[in-house]
Amino acid sequence: MIQKLMRKFWEADTVLSVVFTLLYPIARIFQPPEKLIKPFVNKGQVVADIGCATGYYAFALADSVGTEGKVYAVDKNKKSIQVLEKKIEKGGYRNIEAHASSAADLGFIEDGSVDFVFANTLL
Repeated sequence: MIQKLMRKFWEADTVLSVVFTLLYPIARIFQPPEKLIKPFVNKGQVVADIGCATGYYAFALADSVGTEGKVYAVDKNKKSIQVLEKKIEKGGYRNIEAHASSAADLGFIEDGSVDFVFANTLL
């Protein structure tokens, strides 16, 4: 039983979720997302957050674009997107659209519709 739990915990997706959950509060001290995006994002814009994980920047982007704007939050990790979708629902965000997809497959975003692409630590 313990071995089964340990295997589940050390799965790549689970480890990433735990790491992100533990590091977000610390990261906010040294790299607040609002400060990084403020010079580039304005109300009403459409933004693509590629490699969004569980939404560290997606929510700051959504606040910056306001209700008139939109954020496409994209990550290839389906579990991260599931966590993000729960956060979106809990926070009442209506301007974030989450997608489990690779950066090479963005067909759900209309060509020429994005004002700003955010891809922090994607490569």
